[in-house]
Amino acid sequence: METRPASTSRRPLEKETILKELKEVLLGNACQIVVSIGRDEPAEAYLGISLEEYSLGSMPGSFRNDLAAIDLTKFYIAHQVSAAYDFALQQGSTEARTSFGEDDWNDLAIFVAGAARCSFGGEPTPLADEDSVLRRTLDMALARMNLDHGHALTIRELALLADIGEGAVRSALSAEGIKTEGKPAQVSAEIAEPWLRRRRGFVPTLVLEGNTPNVTERSVDTLFVELPFEVALTRAIQQRSESAALLAKRAGVEVVWLEEIMAGHGAACEVASLRALASALGADVPAFVGRAVEALLRKGAP
Repeated sequence: METRPASTSRRPLEKETILKELKEVLLGNACQIVVSIGRDEPAEAYLGISLEEYSLGSMPGSFRNDLAAIDLTKFYIAHQVSAAYDFALQQGSTEARTSFGEDDWNDLAIFVAGAARCSFGGEPTPLADEDSVLRRTLDMALARMNLDHGHALTIRELALLADIGEGAVRSALSAEGIKTEGKPAQVSAEIAEPWLRRRRGFVPTLVLEGNTPNVTERSVDTLFVELPFEVALTRAIQQRSESAALLAKRAGVEVVWLEEIMAGHGAACEVASLRALASALGADVPAFVGRAVEALLRKGAP
């Protein structure tokens, strides 16, 4: 397994920061409206704040306060960016991980390609910086969609999904004898998916049954070999067309405890409950408990 290099490109992707950066892009869009029309009023109606202080085409010292006043609830793209975050990182509830759809994919691709790279006074927006948390998150969501739909991935897209640097991707591909094609260099989805599954930082996309014709049901034990434990547990429950509450009742365990595990939180490491859960799922008990204990301990379980 590769080690993650120290780099600002690996800084955490936080939704709050991403939405703040989205506001900077929206301000840049407003600038483009002013430049195109020659009047402030349409841009102010679009953004919902006064642009009087921007009349000279520069960024006033108070612009951060102005950004805080932007109401993101009036922008549907804000909802899509929030959904893209959950989908890109594959964290949180099952609904959060699966709510980003093909219409969102299309809209987000257009937004990333066409939204403002420059704002008042020539100030770059976060979309102009490939290392901004907003750009990295949106590019990761688009990369995951490309992978899930069988499209080739670039080196950058592989790096984002594997959570490693681009240099590490190139080294790993070379060491495994995998050749890229085209410019920019790409790897087909058929090669990229198994390669990503061997990377420690990659989290496979959670797919609900019936969402794609390419999804096949796997055995419970196979799920816990191939997927992160909490993802495999969620998928195993889905394959049984069962709720967490019903499984918890059959296994005689606390549903709150089970839901904490499914959410990827540091739930208590209760071996007896894990054994009962494995039996209720029809999983190989020693293998299941071993994976569960490892996953919980890594989450800091008591």
